[in-house]
Amino acid sequence: MTTWAGAPGASTTASTTASTTASTTTRTGARAAPRVVIVDDTDDLRELLRMVLTRGGYDVVGEAGHGRQGIEVVRETRPDLVLLDLSMPGMDGLEALPSIRRSVPDATVVVLSSFGAPQMSERALAIGAHGYVQKGASLESILTYVDTLTSRGPGPRARTAPPAPPSPGAATTISWWQALSAAPMGIVELADEPLFRIVFANPAAQRLLGGTSRTGTPLGFASAPLASLVAYHRLDDDATFEVELDGASVRATMRRTGSSLLVFLDSARDDVGMLRRAIATTAQEVRGPVAVICGIAEAHEWDDDDLGPEARSRLMTSVARQARVLDTMTADLVTAAQVQAGTLRAELRPVRVDALVASVVDDRHRGDADPPVEVRVDDGRAVRADPSRLRQMVGNLLTNALRYGRAPFLVHVRGDGDRVCIDVVDHGPGVDEAVRSHLFGEFTRAAGAVTTGTGLGLYVVRALAEAQDGSVSYEPGRYGGSVFTISLAAVPAPPPRDPAQMSH
Repeated sequence: MTTWAGAPGASTTASTTASTTASTTTRTGARAAPRVVIVDDTDDLRELLRMVLTRGGYDVVGEAGHGRQGIEVVRETRPDLVLLDLSMPGMDGLEALPSIRRSVPDATVVVLSSFGAPQMSERALAIGAHGYVQKGASLESILTYVDTLTSRGPGPRARTAPPAPPSPGAATTISWWQALSAAPMGIVELADEPLFRIVFANPAAQRLLGGTSRTGTPLGFASAPLASLVAYHRLDDDATFEVELDGASVRATMRRTGSSLLVFLDSARDDVGMLRRAIATTAQEVRGPVAVICGIAEAHEWDDDDLGPEARSRLMTSVARQARVLDTMTADLVTAAQVQAGTLRAELRPVRVDALVASVVDDRHRGDADPPVEVRVDDGRAVRADPSRLRQMVGNLLTNALRYGRAPFLVHVRGDGDRVCIDVVDHGPGVDEAVRSHLFGEFTRAAGAVTTGTGLGLYVVRALAEAQDGSVSYEPGRYGGSVFTISLAAVPAPPPRDPAQMSH
């Protein structure tokens, strides 16, 4: 039996086995099935890819939910083919790719690119990937493209001719350098050496650095404060910090890739650029669930020999799960728009917190996390809240914990005087100190998450808490991790009835 790694952030140990089904049968029948590892942070997409690859005669020997797990799985299984998502929390595919190439230099690596991110794909090709496909492409075209890269040719199950697979350079009409030049945020590539010489700086970065950012220039000549902070965080896997550049407060995110460092410079005062990035990242986030649902619709047309009743049932569950993801994103966008327009309203009434929290966990997250989310209730009082808004708040904090934290996960309902508090606890890396001051701001993302998330989840939680005469806060966990707390007014208990009046 083959086991699979859990949800992203749910476990630091990846599960791998050698699959026995399809290990001797190939599409050509001439050789053993190529061994495959799939690295992607979306469980449902991994299942779809596993189904189509197994159907096509490949042997999927392992899965992982983020880059670090992917490196471990690849080292253990030594696959012939790796499907690697580029945009993942924790460690993304771009960072994991050099280690994967070193572990399996003869393997074929195909990266999975989100819609509208050609520069990331081109960068992956430059550091060792063999090709890339965009999420949302049909399953058969992905299979045919993989066959082409692995020199297997189309197999007998390709009953209809899929579109011709794109060549690695044909997926975009612009080069990687052109895409970086057009990026709304500053991007600087630095040589990983003591002087941090500038390898490349796009126009946005050149403006922020004052025009002294020519190739080969030591970073200290362009910005001594930035060079000092890069040196301080040089050994970190990723880091996010604030720096003053050209009179503006800039959020810098540093990522390591191969022998260089990538520094993303995001001006907090550039509202137009912030809006453009929010639109781009939201569109990218929407694309993921849409790609899964389209893939399931395609797989639903397969014969019963390829997709039995049990598999069809799992796929329908995946459709419901991804639809909820889309619904959550839509709700956050609508709420953010209502905040900006001054039309946000909350209909307050007594709400049983224990029942609501249990419902949210059961409905959204218990089946996705391994181990599951624990619910602990120490205070059973009702609160004055809007039940639909409170569900949205708890759901956003749970999504945040499962995406960026690590197990064990806990939702703790407790009393604090005349307030009822809902703590959402994880044991991940916590929130970087440089981010905490604006953690609940609009379009803020977790440290190191360059492209993951819309940046609206925590902002929406704060706005909804304030609309319900409540608050939300963050504290680092006592033993590591994060504790996000919603505080709402408890409904006063009714006064005891007078026994004399009861006798009448």
